[in-house]
Amino acid sequence: MDKDVPVSVWPEWKLVEKIGEGSFGKVYKAKRTERGRSFYSAIKIISIPGNKGELDSVRSEMNDEQSTREYFRNLVEDCVQEIYTMEHFCGNSHVVSFEDFKIVEYLDEIGWDIFIRMEYLTSFMDYCTGKELTEKEVIKLGCDLAMALIYCQKLKIIHRDVKPENIFVSRFGDFKLGDFGIAREQAHTMSNMSKKGTYSYMAPEIYKGEKYDSSIDIYSLGIVLYKLMNQNRLPFLSLDKQLITYRDKEAALARRMAGEKMPAPSKASAAFSHIILKACAFDPKKRYRRPEDMLHDLESLRIAPVNAAKEWEKSQWELANAGELERDQRRYAPMESGKDEMERTHVAAEPQIEKIVREEEAQNNNNAKASDVKSRPVRAETPDRKRPEWETKERERRISPWTVSLTVVALAACIILGVYMKLIHDEERKAQNSEAVMEVLEANDNSTAQIDEFSTAIQTIKEQANTIVSELSDCREVGKEGDRFRYYDSDGKLVKALIYPETSEDGVYEEYYYWDERLFFAYVWTGNKKELYYYDKRGKLIRWIDTDGTVHDKENDSTEYTKRGEKYWKNALEQLDE
Repeated sequence: MDKDVPVSVWPEWKLVEKIGEGSFGKVYKAKRTERGRSFYSAIKIISIPGNKGELDSVRSEMNDEQSTREYFRNLVEDCVQEIYTMEHFCGNSHVVSFEDFKIVEYLDEIGWDIFIRMEYLTSFMDYCTGKELTEKEVIKLGCDLAMALIYCQKLKIIHRDVKPENIFVSRFGDFKLGDFGIAREQAHTMSNMSKKGTYSYMAPEIYKGEKYDSSIDIYSLGIVLYKLMNQNRLPFLSLDKQLITYRDKEAALARRMAGEKMPAPSKASAAFSHIILKACAFDPKKRYRRPEDMLHDLESLRIAPVNAAKEWEKSQWELANAGELERDQRRYAPMESGKDEMERTHVAAEPQIEKIVREEEAQNNNNAKASDVKSRPVRAETPDRKRPEWETKERERRISPWTVSLTVVALAACIILGVYMKLIHDEERKAQNSEAVMEVLEANDNSTAQIDEFSTAIQTIKEQANTIVSELSDCREVGKEGDRFRYYDSDGKLVKALIYPETSEDGVYEEYYYWDERLFFAYVWTGNKKELYYYDKRGKLIRWIDTDGTVHDKENDSTEYTKRGEKYWKNALEQLDE
């Protein structure tokens, strides 16, 4: 047995090896022997606080030991939420089964270990190693996870972290959703608007800090399916490049979060691509509103792929004329009144779509009447052919020049108005963000700031960095790969600098984020090791997270803390001077 493997709180279960890490905590394979037969479980261990550095950091900001203990006790209660969440799903074959749990409190120090025993499954990442899934297998995965999301929605729970690492496979080949470590009841999530999850599979609205609902899980599932059917590449990543760089991933994420139209996944059939792209539509109103609807389409494709493909091809004329998602909304929108809009499968059809429907019905009636007249064979038009009077009038009735002109003018006015409103909104948001971050950082210039104010400053810095990342696609880029890149906004101000290891003094990646040309965040990394630095507006380091994950907050009496803070502040200033 591995020397680093801890002792189980269940005597009959022996921990064998570590098999992974979840959103928080480590997962171990456990073995029990009974009458000469071996049985296996997975045991997840969550330690609170995570390490001594975290304990010391909080302790330095609290008034007394009791306040420190209460702070971490609240975290324990939050972690137990995962246990309660998993307990709701007992008996569901598409969610990892929960079996038992125990909480152990330390005797000589502030701390707790939470043990959660679950069924032992094969991780999806191991399952996929060395093989390429067929479309049929990926469709089955989509069906199984859609079933898991149906149960989540019935319990008003949003998973918020659907990704390959949280998918598991049973011995019978069923796919299951696990790791509810950041799941919360929907009502609580909607009010808090928390930004937890994984960026690679995150829906745009949660990434931008906007209000969201359970459709973000459908979006994440759509991105998972997209990647599996796109040579294991996320949207907007090149399929020709053998090596994908950090910059490639960053640019692809920015394009997706900006709402750029996704290309169809390279390996998916046309019908499957339609389902995938609808699941991960940028506009939440244009996605599947319920997992039941996505499951219905996936099951239809899985059971009768030929019929589903023919049905999809038949709909293409309507999609081209009425708009893909509007057509689906018109066909499936429920007609009952009085229901909450967010509970509907699709939103009501637009007036323009209704007009098209009326015209199509009128045309069908005219065709029915015309059937009594001698039928005329369809043939290619030539310059010498004279149109029958009935056909000319019918064409004039269907396509009036006056109607076309009004439609064009109306569309142009809407586009101009939309662009104008977006420009105003973007400028107001930038001004508000600038004012907010400066006010918060100014408040934290005082080393005696309360913990709530300090936490707000840290959170603001994180959100500001995410804001800059999402806007990089609109910035002017200067530099070259292997040396360094600098990004300038529309006002010519530097917002980010990326230095490659070849240029870095320490042989690492150095990233600096600026607001109003002042450094407020630095990200230093190489391989799997990373360090984070948070600065106030005076250039004073207020938080350093080292490569071990230890948090150092306002340690002005530490030589190493001060040295590192000054070093990267100086490096960041050098990027401004050039």
